[in-house]
Amino acid sequence: MAQNSNEQTGKAQIAQTAQATPTEYARRLAAARARIAAADLDGLLISSQYNRRYLTGFTPTDHDITESAGLALVTPHTFALLTSTFALNGIEHEIAPSGVTALLTDTKLITQVLVEALKADGAVKRLGFEQDRMAYGTWEQFRKALDDANTGVELVPTDDLIVHVRASKDDAEIAVMRRAAAIANDAFALLLNDLHVGMTERQIAATLERHMIDLGADEPSFPTIVACGKGGALPHWVPSDRAAQAGEPILIDFGCRVDGYCSDLTRTICIGEPDAKLVEIYSIVRRAQDAAVEALQSGVRRGRDVDGAARKVIADAGYGEEFMHGLGHGVGLAVHELPAAGWLRINTPEMDERLSKVEQIGADNVVTNEPGIYITGWGGVRLEDMLLVHADGVELFTDRNPEQIVSVPVR
Repeated sequence: MAQNSNEQTGKAQIAQTAQATPTEYARRLAAARARIAAADLDGLLISSQYNRRYLTGFTPTDHDITESAGLALVTPHTFALLTSTFALNGIEHEIAPSGVTALLTDTKLITQVLVEALKADGAVKRLGFEQDRMAYGTWEQFRKALDDANTGVELVPTDDLIVHVRASKDDAEIAVMRRAAAIANDAFALLLNDLHVGMTERQIAATLERHMIDLGADEPSFPTIVACGKGGALPHWVPSDRAAQAGEPILIDFGCRVDGYCSDLTRTICIGEPDAKLVEIYSIVRRAQDAAVEALQSGVRRGRDVDGAARKVIADAGYGEEFMHGLGHGVGLAVHELPAAGWLRINTPEMDERLSKVEQIGADNVVTNEPGIYITGWGGVRLEDMLLVHADGVELFTDRNPEQIVSVPVR
């Protein structure tokens, strides 16, 4: 889709569709409270910026685990956002639909604000905290403050509980994710007109990112990966000054963020005619994608089984060792979230239990389907599409990776 005079109108529509309603926020909060109770906790202190935004609507981001714009506190009786006027100023309207209460930290330490909130609640003894999202020094400050105030509250480390709730997307989330996927899809179509022999990986990445911004994206959802030729053998290659050559695989992994929500796509193309090996590898990966879609369409909902359907195609073609990552992952406020579609890398009861907790694919999950083959000294082919899972099937968010590799004319 080319840029047009309706761009500003489109951005306004994005903002409207992305704003969850009070009903949707109430559903999210109720589901979060159920997860917290199931974990045998009286409440949860939320430091993940994604979980905080999901529940409260508060959009500021954190640049580091030691730099926080605020914390959310959820108990059966309390729903609060601990933050400063500095962070909240001008965006108070963002949190209004969620009904969260702002507890300001302007003249008090955040530890004191938490202590006062818990004392006012009066029913919290076991307070969970997101162990992977809180620095040890921060935890120690909260622990000491709670002990010094004789609150009787125990800080309990937890896995990310809210990410399980976030896996199921509501109407507001689906609407804005469709837009993020469409922008990435259309930006790539524009990129094909720009590609030429001699264009560097950095130039390709920058051009694609510029197209996404011009079409209405807020920013890339992650640093764009462009790998020409041999660099494609590394799944997370960092773009360099290597120039694209005719006939070689060009792997491009990209996406954009719109109103906080991500898209994530991968295309493998070439300039000029692909050689026989590239045609072969591309065909295998495309058939692996087909197998995963067919598994989901037929009702397979365990991530490892969907992964297995695709992995079998690649292994049967003799490239099992060259498919080194899981088939896919959930997408939402974070570019990588639940559910996980992977395989049991280490076959132990502990690893099996860990995978079982994160691999169930449910209705209204948005997942990627991204098999790949990576050959040292040659390059790689990865194809990635975004799928919205329904109770009775799946829906593609973007144009499908074509059956035959796209060949851009030599320019």
